Order: sequence, then C-alpha cells, then structure tokens
Amino acid sequence: MTTASPQAAAPLSDPVLSDGPLRDDPELLEQLRAYFEPRAADVDADRASLRDGLAFLGGLGLTEVGVYGRADTGPLERMSEVTAAVARYDMSQAFSIWCHRMGIEYLNQADGHCALRETLLPQLLTGDVLGSTSFASAAANYLGEVPLPVTFRRDGDDLIANGRIAWASNVRAPFVSVVAAANEDDPSDRVVFAYTEATPGFRDSGYPDLLALQSTNSTSPFFEEARIDASMVLTQDFPDFFERVFATFILIQCSFCWGISERALSEARPGMTGPREVLLEDFAALEARYDSAVERLRAFARTEDRRTLETRDVLQLRLDWGRLAVDAVALELKTVGGRGYVRTSDTARRLREVSFLPIQAPTEVQLRWLLSRSE
Repeated sequence: MTTASPQAAAPLSDPVLSDGPLRDDPELLEQLRAYFEPRAADVDADRASLRDGLAFLGGLGLTEVGVYGRADTGPLERMSEVTAAVARYDMSQAFSIWCHRMGIEYLNQADGHCALRETLLPQLLTGDVLGSTSFASAAANYLGEVPLPVTFRRDGDDLIANGRIAWASNVRAPFVSVVAAANEDDPSDRVVFAYTEATPGFRDSGYPDLLALQSTNSTSPFFEEARIDASMVLTQDFPDFFERVFATFILIQCSFCWGISERALSEARPGMTGPREVLLEDFAALEARYDSAVERLRAFARTEDRRTLETRDVLQLRLDWGRLAVDAVALELKTVGGRGYVRTSDTARRLREVSFLPIQAPTEVQLRWLLSRSE
C-alpha cells in the first residue's frame, strides 16, 4: 500500500478578514470591543443588562443610524457595521440591538398623525425604553399569505385585539413593541399598532429558560380583549408600511450574522496548523461565501430606496448569512479543539448562540419555502 504525499498547505492570509465590520474606523471598533467584550460572559449568564449596552450605543448616537427615508441619520450600511461589530463580541447584545433598532424604525415609519414619535422615540434613543419587534408574523403574512395570529375589531377609534405572538424579545418594562393585526371579520383589513407593558389586556407568558440569549427577555406576548388606544395605531396601511420596513428588518438580522461569522473565522485561522491543515480547504470555501455575503450586504444597505431591492435577493441573503454563521462557528470548534467544548468558553457560547439562527423568524424553513414559491 502506498501513501500519497500530502499537498503543500495553502498559506494563511492575514489574521483579520479583509472586509470585517468597521474596517474604516478602527477607533470605534476598539471602543465597542472595550465595552462589549468584557461584558459578554455576564450577559450570557443574564448577570448584565442589555439595556445598559443600548444606552451606551445611544450615547454614541448609534441607535438611529440608517432610518429609511431620513438622510440625516446616515447610511444603513453604518448601522449594519455597528451591529456586526457588536456581534463580534456579544451576539446577545447585537440581537437586542436589532430588536431595539426596529422599534426605532417602526416609529419613524408611522403615519404622520401618529404622536408616538414625539412621546416614545426620544426615550428609545437614550435606551430608557426598550424597543421590541413582534413583526415576524407580518412578514409571513405579506410574503406568504400566512394568517396573522393577532386579530382586532374596532370599538370607536380604539381597537380590541386578541391573539398570541410566538416570539418577541426585549420585552422587559419599560418597552414598546409593534405588531400587525388583521380584522377578525376581514383579514385583508390589516393595521399596525404599538403596545407596552401598560396596554390593557396584554400579558406575557414568562421568560423561558433558553439555550442561549437568555438576557434578551424573550417571551410569547398575548392579547386578550386588549384595548389599543387610537394613539397607538401606527398605520392603517399595512402593505405600504411593511414595504418600508422589510429590508431594514432583514438586513440588520444579516448584520449580526456577519459579526459572529467574522469572529468565528478569525478565531479559526490560527488553529490551522499541523494536522488541522486539512481544514484549510473548508476555510477557503467559507471565506469565499463570507466575502460574497459581505459584498451583497453592503450593496443592499447602500441602496438609496430599499423598497427597490428584490425581495427574493434579500431573503436569499438572509438564508446565506444564517447558514454561514452556523458553519463558521462549527469550523471554529474543529480548530480550537476540546477547549472550545468547555461550557464557559467563547466558542461554546457562540455554538449555543448560532443554534438559534435556523429557527429565528424568518426561520430557515420559512426562507426556503418563500424562495421556492418565487422560483
């Protein structure tokens, strides 16, 4: 029996990926690292508050970046970079940023008569009030004609809402979250409303013991004859509202996948020596997927009118990023070896965190189903 001569290993490239988050602002990247990285273990153990992290970002003016239709807030690409940079150090905090930032987006996109921009938006920008999103079912309804789980009937100018949201995060008082609901007699009549811990008839189902992301205050909100004051209705025009927020919703999700993928690949690089050189081909394939995904994310986030983006392209990008994050962390574990399987290691934390991505709405199943419908 003959043994084939091993091929020479391809040289490793620089230890930092060429297109990482905040590549043009190392000072801000270091500022975020210095704050968020030391807190990650305590956040993971639910010993530190994500609200404090949001207040820190608010103090830097980084929670309102890239609002659709508002040139004065800067480009969404910057919001993507900031979210990715935080996810590089703490996925829980980055996930909370997405929830919070969408709360800010929703209030900005509310109809002109909605007073919530004046009453709640300033408190969201400081982090005094948590922003939350209960909007995943809206995407399933708009894109896949899945019935909305929350219904309403009109009572004068107010709404009476009933139903249950499967999953929402940042639901810790004081908070504001946003949900779409369908008229119980006419499902084509849809509205978007906000609710808080003080909304009559709102309840949460408690905070389940999660594998990771426990500090995100995730629960299943439900409404039982909940009275929604007319002042809490963001819009009566659901389709137009959805089209204005959808791309932002997905692209910031992609951004926290970007950050954790970049960190995992950066951690994997130094370990590819000796026998682990057999993983170099796997790394090269992941790096190519990473470069493609970053290029598309940046391009989409730079698009002046996000409503012009092809829905299929946005969904495909979210699917690609979710899969990449899972695969990148799996490769990191292979390269760091047994120490990565110690529960308190950063690698083990990332393993637990990315296990959520295939079931985060839109889930991998939903994404593949929606993409299959558009073939």
